[in-house]
Amino acid sequence: MANNKNPQAKKSERAPSKKSLPPPTNISSFIVILILTLCKKVLLIDTAVKIGTYLLIVLVGSVIADFSVLPKFYLAEKHNILNRFFVRMGWGWTFILLSMYIFMTSYVYTLGNLKNVLKHLCRLAVATFWWYFITSVFRRVEEIVGVCSEPTKGSKMSCVKSGKLWLGFDISGHTFLLIHCLLTISEEVRCFKDWKKLGQILTEDNIVDKRNLKKSEVENSIEAYNLLSPYVKAIFTSLAICTVIFEFMLLITTVYRFHTLSQKVTAAFIAVGCWFISYRILVPSSFDVIKKSGDSVLKFTKLD
Repeated sequence: MANNKNPQAKKSERAPSKKSLPPPTNISSFIVILILTLCKKVLLIDTAVKIGTYLLIVLVGSVIADFSVLPKFYLAEKHNILNRFFVRMGWGWTFILLSMYIFMTSYVYTLGNLKNVLKHLCRLAVATFWWYFITSVFRRVEEIVGVCSEPTKGSKMSCVKSGKLWLGFDISGHTFLLIHCLLTISEEVRCFKDWKKLGQILTEDNIVDKRNLKKSEVENSIEAYNLLSPYVKAIFTSLAICTVIFEFMLLITTVYRFHTLSQKVTAAFIAVGCWFISYRILVPSSFDVIKKSGDSVLKFTKLD
């Protein structure tokens, strides 16, 4: 008996199935992608490049300040809004944003291990120590080496209260603070470049067996990743905004004569020295007491 199957049906059986296209990107998703791309351009520059750039800004800007008089404008005044609410409280903003960022990201990539999360937060504790210790030393140095324009006034406090001028080596606290904040942010956000990759690793087939992990830990991290990702991206964006403000104010601080060249250059090199001791000596040699940023059993990002 002849085979009377419909030839069109046979053709449809042989035809390969087409891959479904991804859903179209809506306007809100496009804006988020655009903002994150711009933020990555600001934040994910190699720290060594940033150090060279900041030192060059301080050196060249200080020379310009010493040999020329630039026209004054609102943001060049000491009491402008950026200086009062962002620079003077710069470490406060940096500490708050980075503490949330480190906690959320490390909670995901340490599979919810709170002991390891605390080891990641220790990096921020070290940076906070530098901020408090160095700024205190700056004030002490100015008091020790300084003299009052009125010889009868021995201390800086009595000199200033009497309306006289205190002449000392006033190392630029603003220059130190801004570069310290900028370098700390630069180091801490580096793992964000592989944040999407982390999500892909967590959803790999047989990840529990391949990486010898507990199923409950992986499931917990996947849930945390999906829940915390919007907040991580929002904090990342906020840190990019802070970085732009800090870099702009660093330029303003150096090109306008708030301090001498030697005072600003000294502060800049001390800030770089603190970064080097912390991230190139202390953290790598801490015998697992302090974890490197992105250090995880999932090995989702490259560690220096």
